[in-house]
Amino acid sequence: MKKRLQGLIAGLIVGILLSGGITFAVTRSIEAFYNGITIVVDGNEIVPQDVNGNTVDPFIVNGTTYLPVRAVANALGKAVTWDGPNYTVYIGDMSGTLEYPTLKLEDATNIGGNWLNASVYSLTDNYGNKYATATSAYYAAQFETLLNMKYSRFRATVYVRQETSSGATASFNIEADGRIVYSSPEISKTSPPLIVDVDIRGCNDFKIVPNNFNLGGNSVNGDGRLYVWLGDAGFYQ
Repeated sequence: MKKRLQGLIAGLIVGILLSGGITFAVTRSIEAFYNGITIVVDGNEIVPQDVNGNTVDPFIVNGTTYLPVRAVANALGKAVTWDGPNYTVYIGDMSGTLEYPTLKLEDATNIGGNWLNASVYSLTDNYGNKYATATSAYYAAQFETLLNMKYSRFRATVYVRQETSSGATASFNIEADGRIVYSSPEISKTSPPLIVDVDIRGCNDFKIVPNNFNLGGNSVNGDGRLYVWLGDAGFYQ
């Protein structure tokens, strides 16, 4: 079966299959062939699905077969992260050189304000990705720790919990020795996961500071505010 698809960029089709649809400024027409393609991984047939459980059919464009990246990665036991603002798909670890943090964020000594850990919270984001650990930069929280100039990078996946229904928005800053080294975009319940990778070489005092937390209806926390989570966050030497 042949279909004509409008508004797709062939080189970024995997991103669309992963995220459920994105509109790009540059578009062109392509012809896609759907021939009931079967995917078999290590002898086991898989039924590719999106994050909502809907079947996603592979297709062929100009002799190249395009597969739903999430379904294939899941079948291989790999995590998938879609970094929407940067149009990047991460399969497995986000960087081969930064596989495990030297110091996890939740293990660092917090000398700042209140901070939530994820021991009793969901670790699934609003796009269906799961995280091994998480902490929350919520409206009343400020995280601060002393690093003694031991680390070179801070990395985390910023996301909103899957159950969130709040209409609020939020943003935060990361400070290194009093200097803002990262300012998040405005985040809402529909925002895709965002990869944060900050250079903190020579930094002693490290802070995550709420910047703008607006009220907006109900939330899973019952206070109408949006709770922003940092998944698998940590410091790397």
